Amino acid sequence: MMRIVLILVAVATSAIAIAQCTDELLLDGSEPLVEAQLDTTGLWWAITAPYAGQQRLVINGYRSASYDRVGRPVLSADGNHWAAWVQRAGMWELLVDTVTIPVRCAQPTALVFAPNAAVVAIGCMEGSVEIIAHRAKQYTAVRRVGELLLSPDGVHIAWTEKLQQQQRLIVDGREIATADEFLLAGFWSNGRPLYAQRAGGQWRIMRDTELVAGPFERVRAITVNRTGTAAVAHVQNLGWQSVLLLSEDYERPLPSQQYDSVWSVVLHPYLPQYGALASRQGTFFMLHSGTEYGIGRFPLERVSFTPDGSELYGLGCDVDCFLVLDGQRLPLGQDLSPAQVIARRPGSKTFSYGTPTNLFVRRTDKATFAYSRMCDVVRPPIYNRRRGRYEALGIVQGRLYLLSCL
Repeated sequence: MMRIVLILVAVATSAIAIAQCTDELLLDGSEPLVEAQLDTTGLWWAITAPYAGQQRLVINGYRSASYDRVGRPVLSADGNHWAAWVQRAGMWELLVDTVTIPVRCAQPTALVFAPNAAVVAIGCMEGSVEIIAHRAKQYTAVRRVGELLLSPDGVHIAWTEKLQQQQRLIVDGREIATADEFLLAGFWSNGRPLYAQRAGGQWRIMRDTELVAGPFERVRAITVNRTGTAAVAHVQNLGWQSVLLLSEDYERPLPSQQYDSVWSVVLHPYLPQYGALASRQGTFFMLHSGTEYGIGRFPLERVSFTPDGSELYGLGCDVDCFLVLDGQRLPLGQDLSPAQVIARRPGSKTFSYGTPTNLFVRRTDKATFAYSRMCDVVRPPIYNRRRGRYEALGIVQGRLYLLSCL
């Protein structure tokens, strides 16, 4: 048995401002690039192949030793910590903030960070059972389904297991409920698990063993924020759909109006607010908590909050494309697609998007833009709130660049 304590510390002719964009060489291509990503916190990582049959993790400039295999790193929500499974001689070990922990795992199954603390939990198969290590404790899980979830402070852990035709909810190694199906949201700030459970054809939202809302025909999704102070649920009943907002500040859940369809439900990172898209009788809406904004007869694909939660935005197209910002519609022209992933600097008149070859920054009030150097591949952009700029990863003939625009 493993013993481990895991507490961690087409570009239109316009005025062009190329000088606003720069690039930084991250990897020179001397080791073939396998995969690379940029996190929303600004932390970048890459997996390279230094030798035949070997892989290396490079993360924000740190270069690991070479291993037989390297798993994708898992990052803490604040971007200050990371962890990854690495394999050597057929056994997996854990690499945590540059320190190798000799777990000696034959088949890793999970690696998660707490939402608001530098605490991780891992899962590893030993024969037909799974050993889950969390803090100074170990648990045995049989036929686990779904993810491991930790409380905001990392003290509590939850998962579900398949038990014949039912599922059971396990919290800190103890069964607290059985049902036909569970949807786990996470934990409330007081350490009580928040989830939806189905019994027969009815769904209910529960906090520990307390009924919070329901019954419903279906709970499509339920999410709790990283501090455990607010949650949002997408529910369905008798042909209509709506959104429920749960908060420590409210005695009972606050429902939205009823719609034919609801999608892209997002929760504010800190406050009891949500964003969503909805339709009713062929008309489409952006929802910002209790406020409904009409956006016409063509849908948006998604909405997002800015990193600080101060703005809710989305990109749509009908005759022309437009940016919806807190309910205000800003026209943009015809050279965009609602499928594009965009990033936005809060309080600015700009937004960013990536094409297959460039990182672009456009203004919402003028037909001006800036763009990065041309690349073979450009990853979706982010707004780096720490550096106050738009960023994306670009690849040019195997070399990895950090593209940035102000």
